[in-house]
Amino acid sequence: MISYTPKTLQEIPACLGRMTEKDKIIGGGTDLIIRLNMGLSKPDALCYLGYVDELKRITEEEDRLVIGAYATMTGIENHPAVKEYFPALMDAASDVGSLQIRNNGTIGGNIGNASPAGDLLPVLYLYNAQVEIMGAEGNRVEPIEQIIAGPGRTTLAYNEAVTRIFLPRPAFVSSFVKLGFRRKVTISRIGIALGVQMDGDYVKDVRLVIGAISLKPVRLTAAEEFLRGKPLNESNIMEAARILSDLIMEITPREFDRDYKVFASRGIVMDAFKRLRRN
Repeated sequence: MISYTPKTLQEIPACLGRMTEKDKIIGGGTDLIIRLNMGLSKPDALCYLGYVDELKRITEEEDRLVIGAYATMTGIENHPAVKEYFPALMDAASDVGSLQIRNNGTIGGNIGNASPAGDLLPVLYLYNAQVEIMGAEGNRVEPIEQIIAGPGRTTLAYNEAVTRIFLPRPAFVSSFVKLGFRRKVTISRIGIALGVQMDGDYVKDVRLVIGAISLKPVRLTAAEEFLRGKPLNESNIMEAARILSDLIMEITPREFDRDYKVFASRGIVMDAFKRLRRN
């Protein structure tokens, strides 16, 4: 198997130009290496962009955060600007798997895998992330919603790679909470990314994005509309949780998963609002 390892941004297009539909672009390798070892993926070539310094950086600009696709979960979790302005992203990055996975797993890999249980995807939807994509013929920028096509599927061509993610600085406070099979090293069964902007005692704006209940993250617009203009008290939060449980009843096909998630959803919504107050 051939390995391509460009060292600069200028070398990436040539690397991508040599890729075929069978080949793979590798990030931190936390998922792909398992597939390679199990014989589930048999590429003729791998393209690794992790030697390009620009793709590992996290840069704070005046009105946005720029995250290189090869920034690790640990790097994201510990970055001062992430802690200050993007606490839901900090929450999600710190909840990904084990310490070893967080040290190696990348934000670009989370996008490229497009797993419904990907912890960062609901958060990227929450923040209206824009994704820079590099190909053999040049660059383009797309909203995250247009990148994720379904479970394990993106709109990227085989010779395109995620290079940077742009997050506009939000006007809201945010949080992320997930529920999994175990307390640690767990894969999400439900993940909630929440953003709330208050005007005094009343909700001026709110965004609720749910992960791991459908083929890709879902905006809970009915709950958002209900909460806008209302005080953020327990009864209103519980009504938002009920709206989520109704949505789960509609879109979760397997009865076991559906019943469990309906039962658990109300508690996880309350947890998301509690964490939001701490943030």
